[in-house]
Amino acid sequence: MTGPNILASHLRDIIHSLVLLLTKSRVKFQVTWEQPPAQLMDKPVIFADNHTNSFDSPIAAKAISRGFGRRCYLLVGKQRLWFSDKLWFFLNGTIWVDRANPAEMSAVKDTIIDYLRQGQSIMWFPEGTWNLTDNLLILPMKWGIIDVAVRAGAQIVPTVLDYDRETMICSVRFGVPMAPDSTINLTEVICDLRNAMASLRWTAWEQKVPLQKGEIDRTKLKQAVHIALEEYPPIDWDYEKRIIFWPNPLPEEVYSPIDSLEPRWENAFLFAKDRL
Repeated sequence: MTGPNILASHLRDIIHSLVLLLTKSRVKFQVTWEQPPAQLMDKPVIFADNHTNSFDSPIAAKAISRGFGRRCYLLVGKQRLWFSDKLWFFLNGTIWVDRANPAEMSAVKDTIIDYLRQGQSIMWFPEGTWNLTDNLLILPMKWGIIDVAVRAGAQIVPTVLDYDRETMICSVRFGVPMAPDSTINLTEVICDLRNAMASLRWTAWEQKVPLQKGEIDRTKLKQAVHIALEEYPPIDWDYEKRIIFWPNPLPEEVYSPIDSLEPRWENAFLFAKDRL
């Protein structure tokens, strides 16, 4: 991994408006964005974005530029891409990482910190891949983004993109910036970030009909999954599914159903003290 080239960063800043114009030929959605609820702090910035399809990077880049006047280097997993997308990522500025390589994933943190300390902003998709589930607002996330923010003295801005395929509108919402420090528990703060992003996405859903979670049309959500995959044939979805982070549950979570069991001869072995 190498650090930022300051001259290349300045050149990318200069041509950024042109790069955003290139998104018009790629993005099918009208982009709307809401004014951030809080001002940024005087710290480097990491925008933590949710990820559901191939339009996320250019749309988020456009919204962040409008809302904050910033260009972001993107943290992107190595993958098959159309040539036009490779060109767009190159012109915008991208930090590539092999998500299946733990050593590279660890090393890229130092690269990101170098960029942040040089005054660059970062766009990070902490879910690690597309969220194509129909029941999780935000996928589980590793705490690497929190570790980098602490080490770089950076703030994290929760950012959520929500797509309405009937109106072809993508709404972008920004949350209150978080500034974790060395005193925090990384696992707790990544949960806080995930909750903040999930709340932003649920806020977008509440403004649609239906308003109640139990009434959400799961069929439409599943259709959107198929559409997202069909829109971008280069994606290797079998590989992407292996990248999804599923944290190991705590023992008390695994065995909590036992607490509601009525003890009987047939299930007595489940209550043994050495079952762990």
